[in-house]
Amino acid sequence: MSELPLSCRLALWVTSAYAGRLPLERALVAAAAELDHVSGVERVQDWGSLGERVVAVALPRAGATVSVPRGNPDLVGAAAEAGECCYSPALGVAVVPAVAEFGPAGDVGWAARLTAYDCDPVPSHRLEMLSVREAERVLRAEIASATEELTSLGAVWGAAARDAADAALGSGRWGLPPDLPARAVSVITLAATVGRIADLGLEAADPSLVAGEAGRRSATLQRLQRAADEALETATNVAALAIAGYLPADRLP
Repeated sequence: MSELPLSCRLALWVTSAYAGRLPLERALVAAAAELDHVSGVERVQDWGSLGERVVAVALPRAGATVSVPRGNPDLVGAAAEAGECCYSPALGVAVVPAVAEFGPAGDVGWAARLTAYDCDPVPSHRLEMLSVREAERVLRAEIASATEELTSLGAVWGAAARDAADAALGSGRWGLPPDLPARAVSVITLAATVGRIADLGLEAADPSLVAGEAGRRSATLQRLQRAADEALETATNVAALAIAGYLPADRLP
């Protein structure tokens, strides 16, 4: 499976199709290249014919849902549970992917179901004010802070976590469209790598830490995880806006 959220790949590939870079059918296949089955894509297919030029993404977590379009509490809850959604800013509609395994043991595949939700449109200026440079600055500051905190606990990432992240995020697993703005791609890859390392750290407890230290370690990794998600969300949206022609690709904010 790709380590990038399906919503990020849909936003970039479908926006590329809206810009005329490739047929929409090919874009949908490319976005879900590592899935065996996808249902519910018809809503996304309709957006372009109704005048939409860009697909945006939100990567919320419980208690941090400000980037999800307002107007539908069911959408906010579903997106927070899934950790992602993509949406049409102009039309006021979103889809939330649910990715799961299917099939018998020994013959398991992956399927995604996209559920559509109506919501309020998102004013274009809310997206155009996003800054990939600021997102990178904030993320790097959080990386430095988290490294200092974990070092003080004697619980640095360790070679195993870095190696696992490198293996998970090999170049063949990004699945990004070609010709994206270089700065956006740099932040997308940095954020996804850091997010994966934080995920791995949260999945593996450190038995050498006492309860209080373990709580500090977990809180630090959760903050880093949120910062990585926010940077990934911003960089994906800025890249999509550049593809659509709303922002100059060679002078990203």
